[in-house]
Amino acid sequence: MLKVIVLEDEPNLRKEMVLFTPWQELGLLLAGEGENGKEGLALIHKYNPDIVLTDIRMPEMDGLQMIEKVQETMESEPQWIIVSGYTEFEYARKAMQLGVQEYLLKPVETEALYEALTKAKEAVYAKNQQNKLNKIVDSDNEQALAFFRTYGTNQQGKKTVDYVQKAVEIIQDRYIQGITIEETADNLRISAGYLSRLFRQETGYTFVDYLMYTRVTEAAKLLKKSDSKIYEVADMVGYTDPRYFSQIFKRVTGLTPREFKDGNK
Repeated sequence: MLKVIVLEDEPNLRKEMVLFTPWQELGLLLAGEGENGKEGLALIHKYNPDIVLTDIRMPEMDGLQMIEKVQETMESEPQWIIVSGYTEFEYARKAMQLGVQEYLLKPVETEALYEALTKAKEAVYAKNQQNKLNKIVDSDNEQALAFFRTYGTNQQGKKTVDYVQKAVEIIQDRYIQGITIEETADNLRISAGYLSRLFRQETGYTFVDYLMYTRVTEAAKLLKKSDSKIYEVADMVGYTDPRYFSQIFKRVTGLTPREFKDGNK
């Protein structure tokens, strides 16, 4: 599953993209988020994402400066998608010179964002395939050829398991009833400690935080689309205590469930 990082200095806009973009449905995994280019540079070096969705004008280091730094310090770079409220031609021209794939203007339309992410994903797959083909074309080494033929299998010939992707799928299926990392690890037949380290390494989130984000995301969808009471929504996403649910919701989104619901009437 391809990893994405979101960089945006406006907290509400960043949370909207993080919470309401259906990463799983798009075949993507949210690996982290930040509010400026300096944080983004650190996240890119740490998680090596496939796609970076970034604003241009951010404090400390803007998006274009960050892209230049990545190109100076890394052998391979992610697919770039610029999201900006600035329409000046100079920004667009500089972005194109740096190889930015998409330049989206705020407010970003949902369909335009999904289309840009899909194009970036396809570009990543094409690039990976090209790299594999280049390795075969440029090498007469039998080991390289064997690696290409057996891609996706381990030494025992079994399909390799993307534990993090499977864990995310389990969270998506079980977030209402509740699921622990121990139960998930047992399901995957690995240790909880190993899954915990792997999950944090690949996504930037703890298992518990990812479960919380999943519940809040689903709650936000329900609050936006249905006439259900807040305590009913809390129960629908696995929180038996409406007061605790409200605290969690505000911590993640910056708004209480009531403020969010009233703002979407």
